Amino acid sequence: MAVVVVLDIDETLREQHSLTIEVRSDDAGVPVAVAALRQALLRLEATGAGGEPVGPAVVSSPIALPGALLLVIDFGPLPAEHVLAIPEMLARQLRDAGVRDALVSVARRGPSHDIEEFGVSARAYLRGPLGAPFGDAPCQLPPPLLNVALDWLHAERGPADELSAVVLGVRVPLTAEAAGSATAAVLSTLPTAITVTLLAGDLTNRLVAATVGGYHDVLPAAAFTVAPPRADPTDAGDLAGPMHRLRDKLHAHSGLLAWAGVDAEPDSRRVTTPQWSQWLPSDGKPVTRRPGVEMLADALIPDAMWYQILSAGHLDRLGGLPPGATPLPGRRAELTVGDAEQWLPGHPDALAVLARGRELLAGCLVDEAQAWQMTAARIRRATPPAGHWPHRHDTSG
Repeated sequence: MAVVVVLDIDETLREQHSLTIEVRSDDAGVPVAVAALRQALLRLEATGAGGEPVGPAVVSSPIALPGALLLVIDFGPLPAEHVLAIPEMLARQLRDAGVRDALVSVARRGPSHDIEEFGVSARAYLRGPLGAPFGDAPCQLPPPLLNVALDWLHAERGPADELSAVVLGVRVPLTAEAAGSATAAVLSTLPTAITVTLLAGDLTNRLVAATVGGYHDVLPAAAFTVAPPRADPTDAGDLAGPMHRLRDKLHAHSGLLAWAGVDAEPDSRRVTTPQWSQWLPSDGKPVTRRPGVEMLADALIPDAMWYQILSAGHLDRLGGLPPGATPLPGRRAELTVGDAEQWLPGHPDALAVLARGRELLAGCLVDEAQAWQMTAARIRRATPPAGHWPHRHDTSG
């Protein structure tokens, strides 16, 4: 057994000014050592170009994963000589904590490339009610959408599929029993800027992934993805079945959602983010660009999709239920446009059903300028007067 520190910080500094330290170990002393390192980094101070004291811009709370621990550092204006001393600082903290077996390195993004090699995908997007200061929903950690994600993932995965989690590009195995608690712990560590992607299987067959996070205490978000085996990236296979199961899952949990949608997409890019992204139809013809509306999810939609759940704010903008929609409890509604197969990339009806969906939901669609104006207005309403923001402080406990 040995403690091996392989931190190529010098190389990292030439490429970027931040890094994620990964400590792989089951030693009980590791959390103590990394917590001590964090406090030492927070105390680091040097003299800036103007004679002012400077230190690291960000040192995250330690992010605990099964068998691994992550620490995210943005060096900010800290001089290089201080940064290059970090490996020795960490080794000293590990020794002081009595750690005898650990591998320490700079975390490298690994599984994203493998995930993005899949082709046509069925995808569901989920948005929970907005929390303060943008909405009235209570901020909850872990977010309720995590339970929806676990419920769907366990139902969708095969009986022999093992589970793993991807956090900041690091992939670690999980047991089915530990998936919920481990993910909740990660989301609660950095509540405003982290996502966890749960994967079923080893990525050699089909893709089954659930991503939860983002700014989940204010803008709760999740996305679920299914893609057939990647032997032929253009082959949609039988995606209608997964799309119907995604619709059923969203319907069952509609009371938790401010908005949700199920769509078919041409590839599996951005699976590790819950955000919607602009797609072009398979024939490559230009379409109207739709902006992101994350902060306006209770009133706007990113685009027309095969299936959507709408809440009171959407119905107000539409002037009531759109044709074909079905009311749901809590002033919500669901709308399905056409058949799932028609939304698959390359289907001859794909552009027609997209146009029909946009027609039905036109009141909830805006252009980029309108989205910026509405977002800015919401931020202004939520922004406290000058001097009333809480002071920056250490909340790690």
